[in-house]
Amino acid sequence: MDIMHKTKRTGLTNIIFTLFSVAIIIGIWWWLAESHYGRFGVIPTPPDTFRIVWQELQKEYFWEAKFSTLWKALRSFVISFLCAIILAMLAHWKKPIRNLINPFIVITRAMPTMALVLILLLTVGSNMLPIVVAFLVVFPLCYENMLTAISGVDRNLVRMAKVFKVPTHRQVTGIYLPAMLPYVFSSTIAGFGLNIKVVISAEVLGLPSMSIGYLIMTSRLNIDFSTAFAWLVIAVILSLICEIILRIIRRFCMPWKYPDLKIMKNTSKRIFIRRKMKEVASDSI
Repeated sequence: MDIMHKTKRTGLTNIIFTLFSVAIIIGIWWWLAESHYGRFGVIPTPPDTFRIVWQELQKEYFWEAKFSTLWKALRSFVISFLCAIILAMLAHWKKPIRNLINPFIVITRAMPTMALVLILLLTVGSNMLPIVVAFLVVFPLCYENMLTAISGVDRNLVRMAKVFKVPTHRQVTGIYLPAMLPYVFSSTIAGFGLNIKVVISAEVLGLPSMSIGYLIMTSRLNIDFSTAFAWLVIAVILSLICEIILRIIRRFCMPWKYPDLKIMKNTSKRIFIRRKMKEVASDSI
């Protein structure tokens, strides 16, 4: 009970500080909207912004643009993540391969994103531009996290498993996955949020048909800065929703790091057993 009470108190504290942070952000946003930025129509107030968001939500192209951007971000991230896992495994086991990959990682990590977008726009076209740019930006982050994750596995546990002839699948599920999952999810959460931002930035310059970046740029060209800002808020909300989903998945994939889940499972088991005992007792009576 003490652990459950402490967990609830920690969760309540986190919620309070999160709401306080959101209030500060909205306050700064409102202050900027009431300044000369708002007078020129660059930054609308929060109520005006969400009113425009609601208006855009009712238009036919809203979901098409949203899912088009999300699909590009998902494709580019999956490609980046799979390439990062494969190359990190090869780089961990073969040092020459690591030396071969490192210059590419250093160059892509240091390359300016906007310069990369402008150069690739002339070579890959507007439709493939967001996917290629997002891959080149996110891949180094995923690769380094995966390499750190694989290198962080306890070698003594691996040797002991080999001595006792533990099956390979048991080594993967019992040694490698628990050690790698924290790095995998930290890479996924950080990388996917960055991936969405890079995809939208490439869409703004590349102008692929019907996407969030295309609508932001179209609103700006039409001098409709309030709508452009509203689509920026929509992009932020989309990124936050994806991050929340990934964090929920992480909690259920790593229950040993979240004791409140164990408490909930144990409590539900006890309630189930008590109900069954009551049913058996009533039937016997």
